[in-house]
Amino acid sequence: MSIWLTPPVELEPGIQLVRWRIFQRENGKAHFVGYYPEGFEGRVSSAIESFDPITRRGVTQSGRVYQLVGWPGFDPDAMQLWELWSRAKGWENCADVTDDVLAGLQAANWKPSDA
Repeated sequence: MSIWLTPPVELEPGIQLVRWRIFQRENGKAHFVGYYPEGFEGRVSSAIESFDPITRRGVTQSGRVYQLVGWPGFDPDAMQLWELWSRAKGWENCADVTDDVLAGLQAANWKPSDA
């Protein structure tokens, strides 16, 4: 698997991710990891700057807007990309915090049909 840069935010200001997860680094910064169906590829976002668990919309450090669609899941391409990227960056002890996010969605009475 190869890692390549994504198009600039000006050309791709927002994307939707399915089969998504959220991983948090030791320093507290978190990243969206999921499958981008329009691009037919796994994606790892830059650090999340803001996130609304009710709308499942977040803005990252790059300024790109991510819309998380449906329930969290595991995409093999996205997970492999996350493993390669986090290893290349030297990020150790990253935690999958998706369950915490999901708890926030359940508290808001969100259902998969809302996606």
